[in-house]
This record gives sequence, C-alpha cells and structure tokens, in this order.
Amino acid sequence: MAQDTNFDDLAAHFQHKIYGSRKGKIRLAVLNRDLEQTVPGWTKGGLSVLDLGAGLGQMGIKAASFGHDVCINDISENMLVVAKENAKEQGVEAQVTWHHGAFQSLEDKAYDIVLCYAVLEWLEEPEVLLQALAKFTHQDSVVSLMFYNIDALVLHNLIRGNFNKIKNNEFKGMKGGLTPQNPIQPAWVEAKLNDLGFEVSYKSGIRVFSDYVGIKRGGNASDDEVLAMELQYSNQQPYQQMGRYIHFICRKMKNEMS
Repeated sequence: MAQDTNFDDLAAHFQHKIYGSRKGKIRLAVLNRDLEQTVPGWTKGGLSVLDLGAGLGQMGIKAASFGHDVCINDISENMLVVAKENAKEQGVEAQVTWHHGAFQSLEDKAYDIVLCYAVLEWLEEPEVLLQALAKFTHQDSVVSLMFYNIDALVLHNLIRGNFNKIKNNEFKGMKGGLTPQNPIQPAWVEAKLNDLGFEVSYKSGIRVFSDYVGIKRGGNASDDEVLAMELQYSNQQPYQQMGRYIHFICRKMKNEMS
C-alpha cells in the first residue's frame, strides 16, 4: 500500500489557521450550500453517511446534526481526537461512529452519502480512492468530492509571473507543507468517475477569486462581502473553473441491466 500523507502533526494548525480563517469559512459555506441545494434529504436526516478522510470532521458532524448516521474516517489519530471533541460539544456523538486508519482499511459497505474533501490530492495514487468510492456507494448514492485544482494553480502562477514553475511543471508540494503533493486536473477526475459509473451532476469552485487578490481594498477588505461574492460566483461559469478547489456532486449512473 502506498504511503499517503498523514496530518497528525498539523491538527491544531488546521483547526485554527485554516478553518478559523477566511479560507476555511468559504470552504464550509460553499460545501453546505451545495449539499443543501442538490442532495435530497441532506437536512432531514435518516441517511447513512461516510466522511472519508474527514480530518477535523466538520461536514460529518454537520451531517450528524441533521440526524444522519455518520462514520467519520481519517488516518490521523490527532485529527480524530479533535473531531471527537467537536462532536461531543455539539451533542451529536451518539450519531457518529469512528474509524481510525487508511480508507483502504474501511469495511466494504455502501452508504447513502459519501463525503470526501481535500483527500485526493494528497494521495500517491489518487485513482485508488476513486475506485474505492464505487465500493462505498449503491445505485442511489451521492458522492460529494472536493479536490485541489491544478488549473487554478497554473492561473495563480501566471498572474504572479512564476513562469519557470509552469514550464518545469513544478506543482508538487513539499513534504511537511500544506501545498498538496498531487494537484488534480478536474477533467481527469470527471473522466475517471465516468469510467467508474458516476455522473458529475453539479460543480462549484471554492475560492474562485479571493486567492487571486493582491491588494485588499474595497469589498475585499470585508470577510462578509468576500464570502457573499464567493457564494454568488462559485457555481457560475467561467468562475467555477477558477476555484482553488473544485467541488463535484456525483451520482451513480443507472445500470441498464437493472
């Protein structure tokens, strides 16, 4: 089994520097909006949910707060410690089961909804995770998949004039850093999902403009205004394609033999 990234040493950093920041608030707001608008039953509860590679488990805990039965999985024990504290604080621990380990060690069980955020780009073999999604889903399942967008990384470096990075294809993050090891092209992900029997029924971008801002002035100085504009343009073309992260809502295509 390939050795994939473990964020045991960065649990506190993720909690305070990422999800406590503008970037984290945008991520959670777009994901919540997308799920509420596109997934029937998301806010009504009663479904089985797998939060795969959950990290601090924010979205899995949100699902539990709606009354879903949730399995939260992560390879990092320290991340799960924080997630368990958060679930207890929100009074949803009875709705959650916990799995510490690589996603490859999860039981082959189908869930109604699979959440998978910022995992794909940290894997040595991203395709293995996409293949696993087929094992964790049934014919009516929904997959909510978010991943780091290499196209946005190219645009960001073009704007900054980092042309050598582009010419040399130097996009792989450094070990121990927070730039992903394997930024992904959305078209590749969609093609692989189609091959596995999934249809991407909805797309949005996360941080479609705010990462490109140089001098923050006017509305860009206000977190609330930036968040409102990110939500407004995140699922509109061409802005959706510029997101630092891409969010796909995927559904299994109907089997003609069924």
